[in-house]
Amino acid sequence: MEKIRILYHMVVMVTCLVCLGFNVGKCSEFDPLIKTYVSSPLLSNENLVSSDGVHRITESEWNSLVIQSKLPVMVMFTAQWCGPCRLMIPILKEMDWQYKNKFKFYTVDIDDESSIAKPFHIRALPTTIVFKGGHQVAKAIGANPYKLRELVKKYI
Repeated sequence: MEKIRILYHMVVMVTCLVCLGFNVGKCSEFDPLIKTYVSSPLLSNENLVSSDGVHRITESEWNSLVIQSKLPVMVMFTAQWCGPCRLMIPILKEMDWQYKNKFKFYTVDIDDESSIAKPFHIRALPTTIVFKGGHQVAKAIGANPYKLRELVKKYI
């Protein structure tokens, strides 16, 4: 069942990325190409558009959760309207589970927390920044799960 879940997520991700590429970010679960996969009765689609499991931090939590963290921290800057961001949430959730007590994973909604995003000059979404010892050590732009996994392995 685990292999089916992983394959399912890969199909949805590839399909959405193709759709996003041709429709310039207007892909949604209502597009016929995507609806075939998103409406599948085999698995829950909750984690495709939800950030459950990956804490969405606020300005009041920033220092304590990111800057003062003893563990390396990966922060993905996202927005509700960003399709590729929603596709990356399951990847963050998976890595959060895989690297529990070794690495922390958070999201920041740039529309709700623009004061956090501004100093980092976020111009494209998703933008992911890795912090270690309270300092930015790496930055990745775009929906690239392989790059995120490389960064985790490098800074763990």
